[in-house]
Amino acid sequence: MLNPQRVLFDTTVLIDLLTRRPKAIARLRALAEQGAKMAISIVSVAEICGGLVPGEEERTARLLELFDVIPMSQDLARRTGELVAARRKVGRSYTIDDMMIAATAMGFGYQLYTTNKKDFEVPRLAFYTPER
Repeated sequence: MLNPQRVLFDTTVLIDLLTRRPKAIARLRALAEQGAKMAISIVSVAEICGGLVPGEEERTARLLELFDVIPMSQDLARRTGELVAARRKVGRSYTIDDMMIAATAMGFGYQLYTTNKKDFEVPRLAFYTPER
């Protein structure tokens, strides 16, 4: 069973934090207060940096510093490919970046915190579901 205190934040949640959505901020604080191990995939770093608007650099850097960043490896790349291939066999198609994030969560024993679960319909992927 996964430790509920290991949470991998998806890019969608990072965007909510950057746009200062109150629920996202409250959930981040609650996890930090609980001593949760919070991480992000290197893929999310690339996605966030790719969408930066001038003037957001410092605030974005401060946010990203709150998380452990899990790098891509050959093993994660292989697992990503396996996820994509398995999804195609059942007639589903997902983006490589989302499957990299899913493979990262699964490979490191994290629950995925996303606001877009439909992009991550992968067997055995555990999701973090915040209390309301």
